[in-house]
Amino acid sequence: MQGRVLTPAGTVLKGLFAAGEASGLGGGGYHGYNALEGTFLGGCLFSGRIAGQNA
Repeated sequence: MQGRVLTPAGTVLKGLFAAGEASGLGGGGYHGYNALEGTFLGGCLFSGRIAGQNA
């Protein structure tokens, strides 16, 4: 995981990174649609840290 953004063709979009819900780790993520508020905070923080380090 690097937080890189992909184009519809699957290639890396240079210079653009995603974190939080935009990276697919927020919004309930592996907890599903019935997740309690705050259960996806860990995934958002984790993805933000990874994207920031790679940017």
